[in-house]
Amino acid sequence: MAFFRNYLAALGFLTRLGPAISNPDMAACVPLFPLVGATLGLVMAVPLWLGLFGGHPLAGGFAYAVANLMLTRGLHLDGFADVADAWGSLATGDRFFTIMKDSRIGAFGGMALVVAILGQTCLGAELLSSGRVWVLALAPTVGRAGAVALMRVCRDLARPGLGALCLPGATARNTAFALAMTLLLGLIWAGPLPLAAICALCGLVLWRLARLARKQGGVNGDFLGAAIVGCELAAFLGGVV
Repeated sequence: MAFFRNYLAALGFLTRLGPAISNPDMAACVPLFPLVGATLGLVMAVPLWLGLFGGHPLAGGFAYAVANLMLTRGLHLDGFADVADAWGSLATGDRFFTIMKDSRIGAFGGMALVVAILGQTCLGAELLSSGRVWVLALAPTVGRAGAVALMRVCRDLARPGLGALCLPGATARNTAFALAMTLLLGLIWAGPLPLAAICALCGLVLWRLARLARKQGGVNGDFLGAAIVGCELAAFLGGVV
């Protein structure tokens, strides 16, 4: 079945939870990105819901952050740091993307990693202490829906790389499917008021990234990783508010 095959391909590409499939149709995988996020979120949140680190929310938040890093191979955090380094350099055009591709991490990238990991740990602890464990399952779903939304609004700005293979999949229909799935899970796992806050914060993150991509004349996989991490943090923060 094509749906299941594309789901496994997306799961293997975005996480360690699925098989590595050679030459996957990345465009066909795009609408299933939030489903992959939901799978990842459940794997990380269910043990906490069952009582792992019960009574120790900070330890639970730290375990969640480490699990997220391990299960995604740091793929999205790397993009988040790369975009931060390029943005902080104040470079433009090709120089911006040259800095982004540099394997060495700079000061802005380092600060971005601290913000991301510390944010997941501390905000995760807040959610656990207030009994909102299912927002921890929702956050990876929201992050990957954010990447799909960014692909949709920047589909004319593709640069060479894996990101360019994904962008054609962000059709109006696929984007609507991905966002509808995320909103439904958001209503179930977070509730209407936290979901409204999450949507507003994600909108701000995506607006800023889309504006930066248009200013620099391109979007690549690092931008998509930054969208995932940025929207995950927005989900954490929105769930706390």
